[in-house]
Amino acid sequence: MAWQRRARSPLMDVRLLVRRPVATGAFLILMATALMIAVFFLGTFYFQQAQGYGALHTGLLFLPVAVATMLGANLTGRVIGRWGGRAPAVAGLAVAALGMAAPAVSMSPVVVVIGVSVAAAGTGALFVVASATALGQVAPQEAGIASGIVSTFHEFGASLGAAVVSSVAAASLTGNTLSGFAGGFTVAAAVTAAGVVVAALVTPGRSRQGAPVPS
Repeated sequence: MAWQRRARSPLMDVRLLVRRPVATGAFLILMATALMIAVFFLGTFYFQQAQGYGALHTGLLFLPVAVATMLGANLTGRVIGRWGGRAPAVAGLAVAALGMAAPAVSMSPVVVVIGVSVAAAGTGALFVVASATALGQVAPQEAGIASGIVSTFHEFGASLGAAVVSSVAAASLTGNTLSGFAGGFTVAAAVTAAGVVVAALVTPGRSRQGAPVPS
């Protein structure tokens, strides 16, 4: 970042990173990707290692997760133009937190499937809000750089999510206890609940016709 500020022909304007819409979009995409990785990582190991299900059985159990993700994204795409980004972002994170909390309370297969599916619906909403917030309020010539920033934080989220949940779930990954899986879902739920507060504070709301959008 410091090099880009000194370069005669910088690859990007680093000031984009501190603009409210772009920074918020980066935060939301990081949260969404970390949650998605947590869902698939914890769910896959729980079903296959703890429950002894095969790959096909596990894949079928994840079908509701895929459907819920698409439904959450589709619904958010329909309402974000009317409501703005803040309400869907807060709602998506709240739904994801509730979904993650369910397996933390009960590690039965039915509860895990329902919980991760609910969490996936909230995550699907976040992907839409993140992209719309970061890219919808920048100049056309800045859209490519803003998209690159969002994509970069998408990768950060995947790495961070995998690192955190694997560390918390280590006891279950190497032993016969479910405490690690429950702990992983608990941490994911707690972090997501904290994200609700952050999203409520930083996500731009619906802009009024003719009024400037906060940057």
